[in-house]
Amino acid sequence: MSTDQPHPSRADDGPPDDLSAFIGLLNELKTTGCNLLVVGDAPREVFTRASGRLLGDDDQLRYRLLAVTDATPRSIAERLPDPDAAPRSLTETTRILNHTGAPRSVTAATDPTTPPELAGIRETCVADPELRGLQSALAEAIDETENRADRLRPADLRVCLDSLGPLIDHYGPDVVRRCIDAVGGHVRDRDAMAHYVLANAYDSDPVQALAPGVDAIIELRTVDPDEYGHDAQQRWHVPRRDITTEWTPL
Repeated sequence: MSTDQPHPSRADDGPPDDLSAFIGLLNELKTTGCNLLVVGDAPREVFTRASGRLLGDDDQLRYRLLAVTDATPRSIAERLPDPDAAPRSLTETTRILNHTGAPRSVTAATDPTTPPELAGIRETCVADPELRGLQSALAEAIDETENRADRLRPADLRVCLDSLGPLIDHYGPDVVRRCIDAVGGHVRDRDAMAHYVLANAYDSDPVQALAPGVDAIIELRTVDPDEYGHDAQQRWHVPRRDITTEWTPL
């Protein structure tokens, strides 16, 4: 499901107006800014695929800000648009914040392991090892992107944090929740869209601890392609509105 053209299906046991209510909610979130939590018991490749779609279609002008803690350079490259299809150079519209335990550049052209798609993209290694350093860097990058862009329309700015796992392991869910709340305020102020990756089951304690701080939760799972005709599915949860979609192809 692309957030540029959402086409969810309602749950089988839900009332007939669930679908229209959910589509209306997605359009509202795109207009006013939103924060999404992407979770599930699925391989990292599935999260990369979902993240790429949330970052926007290749042929649409989107400004992308990716903060990474454990995402590999290849997975970062795979979620960015095809440079030949993008309306502007990725070096103009994309920025990476590197918050790894031992910062190592993911865009260095001199590193033979760097995917060519990442060469030249602006990268900032967050020197402050505390979570407040990442929080401040994200807020500053959001502000700077808004100032540098010609004009940001709702949902033009897409923010990704991949992943929350190492942060929760080190700081605990309460501290991470406060970070998401702070960053999420900047996201909503710019009518932007942010998603945060957490490779945990939907009903796990870390996910449920963070759930009140986001607008919706996207749950991922893998399925048998011979049975379903595709290998991964998603469903959306919006606890505040008591909405859960049925599983749909990713």
